[in-house]
Parts: sequence; structure tokens; C-alpha cells
Amino acid sequence: MDGILAVYKPVGITSFDVIRELKHAIHPDFKVGHGGTLDPFADGVLLLLLGKATKKMNELAELPKTYLATAVLGARSDTLDRTGIIVPQIINHAQPECNEGAGKFSNSQIEEAAKKFVGEIEQVIPDYSATKINGIPRYKLARRGEAMEKKTKMVMIYDLRFVLIEDNKVEFEATVSSGTYIRQLSYDIFKSLGVESYLEALTRTRIGDFQLEKCCEMSDFNDDIWKNKVT
Repeated sequence: MDGILAVYKPVGITSFDVIRELKHAIHPDFKVGHGGTLDPFADGVLLLLLGKATKKMNELAELPKTYLATAVLGARSDTLDRTGIIVPQIINHAQPECNEGAGKFSNSQIEEAAKKFVGEIEQVIPDYSATKINGIPRYKLARRGEAMEKKTKMVMIYDLRFVLIEDNKVEFEATVSSGTYIRQLSYDIFKSLGVESYLEALTRTRIGDFQLEKCCEMSDFNDDIWKNKVT
């Protein structure tokens, strides 16, 4: 079988776990790959590439992606998301203007700060990422406590809008180019306002024309339903 299957990846498993589940369910006689990794703490659209479609891996990986993210303000995580060590922001009594936290910013202040991050931007590559240094993923070096030189890359933020700003949480939707780190984008936006933050939740709602609403579930692997969704 050749084609692309859009699957909903739930929180708590890796992208390769989804592939393993498909192989376990149907024992395919064709290759199976995916068109872009989704972190275990995130959920949403994952493209499985079947048969000859695996040759389109690089092409599909370049498609714009849309995410729905929830940031928690007033604390920081070493991984920039809820899987890391979370430390509350220290209050600076000498500089009260630096103590702005959850619920202290107006919608217009946050939206104005976010405008600086729309378009082509230079983004820092997080320490906890799969980007390699001399063949070793940065996250492995970070876990060892090794110092790393800061690296950046150019990414494109096509669209950025805020869905909810309430108490110490901000929910936003972002459509970005391939390779953009949403947790770094989120952190940088709020850091520009002087507040620490981390991502509590992240859902990939779209890859190109593949939408979350049209994804099949992993439970469908045991039925022929998934075959009708291969494009």
C-alpha cells in the first residue's frame, strides 16, 4: 500500500510508538515512516507515510504546521515545557517592574509583544532538542549537564493569534514553518515582557491540508477504517 495516513497521536507516547502500533496491528509488507516528529508531551496530527510515500518524507516535513499551545506564566522549566524541572519565578523587590506575572498583562500588551515574532525570525535552538552536536543530540548533552554553545536558525512565523488570556495561563495558535520550536517561541514572547513561562500543553492541529478533525485514531488500526483515510 502506498499513501499518507493522518493519525491522531495522543499525549504520552512517541511518534515511533504510533508506527510500532500500526505495524503490530496490521503486519505491513510495505515501509512505514512519518512526516514530522511530535514530542511525547504533545498531541495532534502525525502523518504516517506508507510504501512509496516514504520517499516524500522531506517534502512533507517542509509543510507549514499549525499548533494550539497553552503557556503557564510565572515559572520556568529547563525543557521549556511541563516535562522538565519547574521553578517559580523569583520576585525582585528592588525592581517591581520585572515581577509582572500571570494576570498582570493586558491582552493588548501581550498581542503587541507577539507582533515582533511574526514573520521571519532568528530562533534559539533549545538545549532540550534533537539537534545534534558532533553526532550527539543536544538533549543528551543537556541531561549530562554539559555546557553548549548557543545556536540559532531562521524560521518563519506565518500567523500568531491569542485564543485565551486568563489568570496565569495564555492559550495561542501559531502557524509556522518546519523546524520551528513552539516552546521556544512561547518562552521568547513572554520573556520579552519580563516574565518566565513554560508550555503546559501543545496540540498540532494541522500539517499543510491535513487537519486534526480528519485524523484516524490508533484504535482504528485494528479495523479497515484506517484504509479509507489513506490519501
